[in-house]
Amino acid sequence: MELQWKYLINQFIVATVKNYKKALKLSNYHDAALKTVLDSDPANPDFMLLYNRYHPIHLEYTEAYNKWKAAGGQQEGQTLNLEQQLELLINKVGRWDAQVQVVFDKKSPEYKSIFPNGRSPFNTGSSVTRVQAVQTLGIVLGTFALPMLVALKAEVDAFYLSLDTTLDTQEGSKLITKERSEQLELKRILAMTEQYRNLGYWINLQAETPELIAPMFDLSILRNHRQALFTGTLDAGENEAILIHTFVGDDELQFELTGAAAPVGTQVQFYLATTPNGTNSTAVNITANAAKITLQASSFGAIDFGTHRFLTAVNPSAAELHYEVELL
Repeated sequence: MELQWKYLINQFIVATVKNYKKALKLSNYHDAALKTVLDSDPANPDFMLLYNRYHPIHLEYTEAYNKWKAAGGQQEGQTLNLEQQLELLINKVGRWDAQVQVVFDKKSPEYKSIFPNGRSPFNTGSSVTRVQAVQTLGIVLGTFALPMLVALKAEVDAFYLSLDTTLDTQEGSKLITKERSEQLELKRILAMTEQYRNLGYWINLQAETPELIAPMFDLSILRNHRQALFTGTLDAGENEAILIHTFVGDDELQFELTGAAAPVGTQVQFYLATTPNGTNSTAVNITANAAKITLQASSFGAIDFGTHRFLTAVNPSAAELHYEVELL
């Protein structure tokens, strides 16, 4: 079988299959790179064309990604709510069982009609079947006119209504997440196709100087061959550029700072800046000789992750310190 020519394979699409975050990082970087070259030469028609046709696609992808993330968080919250109520059900059905046994002996036909399979249908199985078991219990209790069971039916029905409402909400959240995932996939393909088109455009512009093309695309993210652990020593008063990486807000970094001679409470300020050794972001303070701490990239404040790619450490103390930063 003849293999497809590699230059006809869109590496941007291939590299981001099932990885919307990676696609967002590539889009953040490329959009920022296009804006940078346009700002350097605003009258350049090629730069204007490339930026003006890509930027709206980038904004659409970013919006779709944020909606998808929000829907996923909502679904997670609704799932947790249902799980908590089903945990409560285990205790409730034990109490309901005991109340029925006050009226009917456990071996009686009446008891067997109420709990034909014991407590098992309430404690095991899918969420749907457990909710249905509560509904069925309420229906069966309605066939008895005894005051204690009438009161019990009211309690069971009320809990069923709560469970059913939560279940419906959860299923609705799943549907929203699925719909937004499908929309995001379409936007991913659109954005990655546009980057592939732009690569061809840049090759047409600068085929004689291909080294000028590479900076327009985040090749470290595209290839996914990245260093994850960064270590080093900070001298007293030193400002050190630690790493360069394209982040998104929920990316996590783990920090550890040690120093044998560091006084208690000694801190180093970390910044996610637009230039090496830069400090134009909110400072993240890490205390020496404390436990490792994990923070999200959003801790550096409301920044543009397409341009704020340089992690800087500033040691204002008189102590020599060792840092360890890991990209999780």
